[in-house]
Amino acid sequence: SRRYRKASVWSGKGRWQVAGLHVCVCMSMRIYIDSADIKAIAEALATGYVYGVTTNPTLLRRAGVRADRVPELVRLAVDHGARELHLQVYSANAPSIVREGNMLAQLDPERVVVKVPATAEGYAAAARLARQGLRVTMTAVYTVRQAVLAASVGARYIAVYLGRMRDAGMDALSVVAHMQRMFDAQSAPVQILAASVRDPEETEALAELGVATVTLPPDVLKRLVYSPHTEAAAEAFLQDARAIQ
Repeated sequence: SRRYRKASVWSGKGRWQVAGLHVCVCMSMRIYIDSADIKAIAEALATGYVYGVTTNPTLLRRAGVRADRVPELVRLAVDHGARELHLQVYSANAPSIVREGNMLAQLDPERVVVKVPATAEGYAAAARLARQGLRVTMTAVYTVRQAVLAASVGARYIAVYLGRMRDAGMDALSVVAHMQRMFDAQSAPVQILAASVRDPEETEALAELGVATVTLPPDVLKRLVYSPHTEAAAEAFLQDARAIQ
């Protein structure tokens, strides 16, 4: 995916033209675990390729984590190596969202990104949080115009739900592709966080679209690395290694 910064000449297609050279400003896709279960989080972070954690009230409830235990969850996740955590607010009105957003961000200002629903109240609150210097994820973004608004209020991320989009009869990858093209065309410093991913192969399509981040539930994350051909090759190497020792 592409990360943009100011430069004298923009040549398009993710390249800055500087003194006749083309410089690609790129970064690899970051992978998160979408869970509030500390055991699953610890296992995921131990893989070496999981960057951080995303949660929401539904995941907290499913894991039996009440709001007053979120600080402990953050501490444990960081202890296990989480480099970024997306924590969602609990309220629906803008003043409460701003208050809760500040509270969540203070749990770890360097790592916490505040998730805010992409409602009218959510956008108003997100603009205030962004002006305060907090990083914000607009979550439950379903349309390109909502993505445009996320960039307008200063959000760093938008969370899009592939599985739920398909359940609603939408062509999820097509919508995400339009969002990514829009951000690229606008040179907007907003990254797409793909969620509700139900098949590990979807990460391949998302990476080809230039999507910066993806969050996966534990069961999908465990299947991400698996290939029967790799397993067979690794077993053959192991047998040969034993034979030469």
